[in-house]
Amino acid sequence: MARTLNPATTTAALPTLDELAADPTRAYALPATVLQGLLCHCATVQSVLLGALLTVSARASSEVAAEPDRLLDVGAAGERLGVSKAWLYHHARQLPFTVRQGRLLRFSSHGIDRYIRARQRAG
Repeated sequence: MARTLNPATTTAALPTLDELAADPTRAYALPATVLQGLLCHCATVQSVLLGALLTVSARASSEVAAEPDRLLDVGAAGERLGVSKAWLYHHARQLPFTVRQGRLLRFSSHGIDRYIRARQRAG
């Protein structure tokens, strides 16, 4: 059965993982049960982060392999986003998928796709 950190049984001055990374000698002052709990949490977080990284990397590589990025003009980008040309011109500087080519304003099709997915997840 896995042990978890119990706030009632741990010391009041339990260092954070950032503090332990900055000063590893602090770990020697911790009880074995606290060390086991911290190690278990680290392993769990490491597994979660690795899984997320692999998922993001796989998604990014499949996007690139699926179709090349195209630069869309204001009309095509507006249609894809469901906004007017005027709105795009007004907000172009704040949009992460805006590409300027001299005086021309273009928009990355992959960037628009990522933007739409992020907005769907957030809202």
